[in-house]
Amino acid sequence: MVSGLKGRALVLENARHVWAATTALDGVQVTADQQEYPMQISRRAALRLAGASLGTLGMPGLSRAAGSVVATTYPGSFDQAFKAVVGPAFTKATSASVNFTPLLAIDQVAKIQAARANPPFDVVLFDEGPLINAIKADVLEKFPASASKSLADIPDAFRHPDGYAPVVTCQVIGIAYNPKKVTAPPTSWDDLWKPEFKGRVGITGMASSLGTAFMVDVAKLKGGSETDLEPAFKAMQALLPNVGAIAQSPGALAALFQQGEIDIAFNYFNNIELLRSKGVDVDFAVPGTGAIVVRTSAQLVKNAEAGELAIAYLETVMSEGVQKDLEAAPWVMMPTNKKVNFTGANLKLASGLDELIAKSKLLDWTRFQHLRGDWISRFTKDMKI
Repeated sequence: MVSGLKGRALVLENARHVWAATTALDGVQVTADQQEYPMQISRRAALRLAGASLGTLGMPGLSRAAGSVVATTYPGSFDQAFKAVVGPAFTKATSASVNFTPLLAIDQVAKIQAARANPPFDVVLFDEGPLINAIKADVLEKFPASASKSLADIPDAFRHPDGYAPVVTCQVIGIAYNPKKVTAPPTSWDDLWKPEFKGRVGITGMASSLGTAFMVDVAKLKGGSETDLEPAFKAMQALLPNVGAIAQSPGALAALFQQGEIDIAFNYFNNIELLRSKGVDVDFAVPGTGAIVVRTSAQLVKNAEAGELAIAYLETVMSEGVQKDLEAAPWVMMPTNKKVNFTGANLKLASGLDELIAKSKLLDWTRFQHLRGDWISRFTKDMKI
């Protein structure tokens, strides 16, 4: 029996040319007994592919097939942006729908591994660290680069060396602060340790890429390294009197500004800009040592029911039009399509994609991802308020 994307390609040979649309998944919880058997090509998937007709997006051999895709997002501004921009664009292009499921990456990997034969998602959203784990777990399909229309517009720095799907957006980490309470814009991570911020600092744990990237950077600045976080853990103990809240996710951390619970934190630029667009008193500063960039990709899940529509979804996310809309206010997400110019708030960080890559820090997650489990446990145990 043939399963996964390859199997569905056999159901309809010309469906392998589907490379320029996106769709959404109607997610269904998988029961324990369903996990015991290899996934058969469902009637829904077969009909969706077999019903293909020429002409979708004006490309020969590409169908305008109805169907659905289940795609994960991250809680907060990511989820809002993808629902507002990616979902409608995909539906317009394909007549298919998307069911977005907001989850932290660590939870996405766990759910896929628990239901390999019939995964709950077709496309998953991963930062660099969780992507390493997912590849090792053999739960992802490689990206069909030769059939892609948009891949040529993605710079090499955002393409995966082993053939998995490319980066679809960057998240820039810096210092978020309330300008009415923090009158002098912060210039360093050290500002979080200032005594005047006692009880007003917000943080998130190391289960998020945000928390891990922050800790790695602090460790390196204080004499440690990407694999030696001892200086960072020591510094966090000294920070505890200033910590007023520990959020479960970057989105929840950003929301603490809106609730008036914190005045300063580390966070993603796009999260803060979205709050600013809603009138929240919050601003963003880049540390003098440079911002950290976390690269985020959307990946194809093995044995996913959406089949070729999942590839179409990725093409939509990478497309110039969708990336342009995600870059614009209020979403202010960093594009990875080199045809998309920086505008508005993104120009505060760089004039364009090349400058952003050149002036920011790109961490080598392959050096420390295997250590994160122990780091997360220690952080959770030590950092209590």
